[in-house]
Amino acid sequence: MVVYIIISLFAFYGFFHLLRDIAVKIKTGCRQEGGKLCLVPQPGDEKLEGRIRCIFLEEIPEKLGTDSYLYIRIEENDPNKPLLERLANENPRLVLLDILNLSRIGSRERQLGS
Repeated sequence: MVVYIIISLFAFYGFFHLLRDIAVKIKTGCRQEGGKLCLVPQPGDEKLEGRIRCIFLEEIPEKLGTDSYLYIRIEENDPNKPLLERLANENPRLVLLDILNLSRIGSRERQLGS
């Protein structure tokens, strides 16, 4: 009997989260022309990797209705640059922006639109 109660609680919990996710998708929409989520960290931020991983684990870009990419602006002399380049290689939805390729936001819109 106790097992059935525990299984029922887990089923209710899963069903509740399914309905919540559907409501969030309907509310925000799944549009490619949505906004952009940009992160401008302080140079030498020690908790940057954890913040970026949490953003993708919690699916923050999708919940906000953005284009599901995370754009990060980095400085040329930032000590976190190798870490961010490694994370960008691991996750294709992470786009690094520096002074040279700051126009990638607009070019990605043209790629998605065509």
